[in-house]
This record gives sequence, structure tokens and C-alpha cells, in this order.
Amino acid sequence: MGLAETLVRRWWVVLASIIVFVALAFFALHTISPRYNAVARILIDPREQRAVQNEVVQQGLGSDMALVESQIEVIKSEAVLGRVVKEAGLATDPEFVPPTAAGRDPFEVALEGLAKATEVTRRDNTYVIDIGVTTKNATKSARLANAIAAAFVQDQTSSATAAVRDVSTAINSRLAELQTQLHDSEEKVEAFKREHNISSSEGQLLGDRELTSLSASQAAALARVNDAKARLQVMQDALRTRGDVGASAADTDSSLGTLRIRLADAKQRLADTGQVLGPRHPRYIAAREEVAQAEAAVRTESERLVSAARDDYQAAVAAQNKVNDDLKQATDTSFSTNKDLIKLRELEREAQSIKVVYESFLVRAKETAQQEGLNPRTARVIAAAAVPDNPSFPPRMPLLAAGAMLGLFVGILAAILLDLVTGLLGRSQRASPAAAVTSTSPTTGGMVLVTTLGDAAIARRAARDMAHSAIARDRSVILLDFANDASATLPGLAEIALDETSPLDAVRIRHDSDLHMLNAGRPAAVAKVSQPVLSAMLRDICAEYDDVVVNVGELDGEHNLPAQVVANMARQIVLVARGGQADNREAEAAEALSNNGAVAVSVVPAEAEKSLGQVA
Repeated sequence: MGLAETLVRRWWVVLASIIVFVALAFFALHTISPRYNAVARILIDPREQRAVQNEVVQQGLGSDMALVESQIEVIKSEAVLGRVVKEAGLATDPEFVPPTAAGRDPFEVALEGLAKATEVTRRDNTYVIDIGVTTKNATKSARLANAIAAAFVQDQTSSATAAVRDVSTAINSRLAELQTQLHDSEEKVEAFKREHNISSSEGQLLGDRELTSLSASQAAALARVNDAKARLQVMQDALRTRGDVGASAADTDSSLGTLRIRLADAKQRLADTGQVLGPRHPRYIAAREEVAQAEAAVRTESERLVSAARDDYQAAVAAQNKVNDDLKQATDTSFSTNKDLIKLRELEREAQSIKVVYESFLVRAKETAQQEGLNPRTARVIAAAAVPDNPSFPPRMPLLAAGAMLGLFVGILAAILLDLVTGLLGRSQRASPAAAVTSTSPTTGGMVLVTTLGDAAIARRAARDMAHSAIARDRSVILLDFANDASATLPGLAEIALDETSPLDAVRIRHDSDLHMLNAGRPAAVAKVSQPVLSAMLRDICAEYDDVVVNVGELDGEHNLPAQVVANMARQIVLVARGGQADNREAEAAEALSNNGAVAVSVVPAEAEKSLGQVA
């Protein structure tokens, strides 16, 4: 209330301060050089864009927002801003290279100035980046913002192209090494074949082909031997039993057949002659001699055929032995060749592995050579910076509002200081003299003690009603609840007296009624505080507030030290009766409390709200 009266009394000081500071704000608006801010907008496209199947450099940024933040740092980097400094000629611009920077590299100074003038931000939860440039010239701001955006897009493209070029160069360098390794490995394979006489035809080694051929020859020779042996055996058996080889050689020898026909004819003539002539007839004897000659010729021929069959058998056996010897030699050679083939296959596998890697690098080299000009852009300008119409600094309305607020604050502070100097800051002039603070004899004229012989809740409700009634009459009131049933878990008067807490923390304020409330304190703190200290604290409270209402609860029973001190200090007591009027016991209590008229005692029925108002 005192502060409000001070502001009302010193309104001209507050108003003058506001006018002065608003005038200073107007002066600053016309004195400070304006700054113009232009913003270009870039979209960082996180989607992966494939121009070919096998990309050399990853084109997408992925869904990680930290990568977008990294792009912001790239925009602020010297690689992008330095290109703008060179292209825009900022090294010769007085705004970016002031005369005070003489002796330093103009390019470095201009780069620092452009970095300070540039602000790069990302819109929340988007891939959009705003590039803002602030200069003294609106056109220059827009031109530089667009130049930075274009330089960033160009830097992204050139970086991707350079990355592909570096990969292509590395692959080509490695390709030459692989080509040399492949040539050396293939030379080792061919040299090993020549050294160990390993050759092939139609995908098969000559040694293997020879071994296969000898195996077939061995089988054929064995068959010939068996055939010749069987034929010889049959012919020998026939010669031994019948005297000639018989039909076993008739099919293969025409002379034996002729002789057999001759023998048959001779026998036929002998038979015919024997039937006609006698055994002594010359013609019969001649026929018999012819038969004997024919039989001798057949036997001789059979013996010759047996001898020829024996020769054939021996030749077949010799041929078989020759094939067996050749096959054994070829087999031994094959075992030696197999050992060489193990080493050869190892060399061929090494050469094949180098060949596979070489071919892979060769294909990759062709792909990278074609990808240097096929790098899709991951960033593009979606809104070019426009020339701003109004300056962004100094802000007109915020500066005027700040001047007004600062003038209001300074005016209030000046009004308070003036009242402190003149001694007018303090309580309301309407306050009762009994509630004023004096340095010599503080009084307790505004203290009212409330008690009852009945339920303690009745006294607490009556004390609150009295306090609210006093607040309604525009008086400052505090309610001290020293009853035994009051809360003992919060800090109170005892903690304030012991400097364990501040009044701001201990005094509770009901914001609906502006009622201040304070309890006795925790039992441990109440036990440590002394009566003189409590008396002094209560006098200070009475001096601070217009009215002090103290609830001590039920009159019967033991009371804590703060309640006892209040009972000794109070000169006004309200005894709340339980019924519609006081009974004899309550009348006797009121008489005892009055102390022969030294204390004003009012007996109020619990339901009589008007009586409580009158007492308050």
C-alpha cells in the first residue's frame, strides 16, 4: 500500500522518466546505422539418389539430423565463405575490411566479417536451412545470401566429383599393380608347365590321354592273348584226337579246306571203287593211296596251322607284355606328374584369384570413369533471398517498448528513492497510531487472542472469520495459530526467532484473501527459543501489521511457550461460546481472563457472525 501511494504521489517522476527514455529510443533509431537482413533457403535432400547401380560415393544423407547440422557447419566453413569473398570482391569492401584493419590480410579480415554477418539456422524438425546475411545495404545482403547458397550447392557438387575422381585415380593405380601381378603369375604357370613337361590337348593332359590309350590297349592285348590261347588249345586238342584241326581252322585257312575237300573226294572214290572192285584191284589200291596221301596232307597242314596258332599266341603274349610295360611306365610317370600338378594347380589358383580381382577393378574403373559427371545434387536452393524493404536492426517497435519499460522501471526507482530521502515511504497514512512502529516502545494494541472452552476447531474458525472481517475493512492482518492441534511440521515463529528460516519462507499467504498466517513452529525449535526473544518477535509483528489475531485453541489444558507469551501480552481476548449464549462456566472463565478489568474480554456465541464482526 505504501508503494502504491508512493507511485501515485510521484506519478510525474515516472511519466517524465518514460518520456525521457522513449525520446532516447527515438534518437537511437535515427542515429544507429540500419542493418538489412536477407535470407536464402536451402533444402538438404536426405533421399538416396542412384544414377547407376554401383555408386562410388554415397549420395543420400540418411535420416540422421546430425548430418544436417554438419551441413550447417560446412556452410559456415572457409571453403564456402572464402569462395564468396573471392567472387564478391569483399576484400576491397570497406564494410568488411575497415581502415582499422590495416596491416592484416584483407582476405582474412573480409572472411571474418562475412562469418559474423552470416547466420545459418535449421528449421525445427525439417531439412530446410536458412542462410541469413546482415549488411548495411539491402541489395548487398540479398546478393551475398544468394552467393553463399550457390557456393554451398557448388561445393557439394564439386566435393562429390572430387571424391569420385580420387576413387577413380586410386582404382587405376591399383589396376596397374594388379595387371603386373597377373602377368607375373601367368608367366609362373607357363614356366612351370615347360619345366615339368606338362601339356594338354582339348582340356586333357597328354600323359592322361596316353595312360587312357595304354589302358585300352592293355585290355585289347589281353583279349587277343586269351583268344589266341583258346584257339591254340582247341586246335591242339583236335589234332591230338582226330589228327587234324578240323573245323576250328577251316574258316580261317582256305588251303586246309581244299585239302579236306580233296580228302573227302578221295574217300568217296575209295568207297565207290571198293563196292565195284576188290581190295587187290589196282584202281582200289590207287584210291587207297590217294586217301592216305590226302590224310597226310591234311595232317601236315593241321600241324602247320597249330604251329601258326602257337606263333600267334606267343606274339599276343609278347604284345601284352609290351603294353603292360608301357602302362607301368606311364603310371609311374603319372604319379610324378600328379605331384607337379598339385603345385601347378596352386599356381593356377593364385593366378585365377589375381585375375578375378583384376577384372573386378577393371569393371569398377570403367564405372567410376563414367560417374564423374553423373553426381546428383543433395542440396538445392528452394527460395532465393529477396531484397528486404525494411531494416532488421535496430528494431523500431521493440526498441521503443524497451525504452518505455526502462523508463517505467527507472521512474519507479526514482520515486521510491525520493520518498526514502523525504521520509514518506512507509505505512499508509490511514494506519492506526497504535500499529505504528516506534523505536522506543512498541505496543501490542492490535493483538487479539481467541480461545474457547469447547472444540479447538471453533476457536480456529472464529479467529479466521475475525481476520477476514478485518481484511474486508482494508487492514493488514496476520493470523498466529499457536493452538496445540496446529501443524507442527512447518517452520514458524520459533525458526524465525532462531534465524533458522526467513519470514518470507515461514509466513504463508492465502492469495484468495491476502491473509498472512504463521504457526508456532516445530517442537524442537520451540523448545530452544526463550521467552524474551518470543516477546520481542511478537512486538515486532504487532508493529508490522494493523491487526494480529492469535488462536490459542482450547483454554483448558497445557499450552506451548508462544501461547503463554501471547496470553501475558494480550490486552484483548475473545472467548467463543459453544452455544447460542455463554453458560456459567464460560462466564466464570471470562471473568478470570479479564484480570479485574485489565484485559478486555468479549464472549461471542459460535453462530453469531455479526457479533464476530463487531468484535473484529
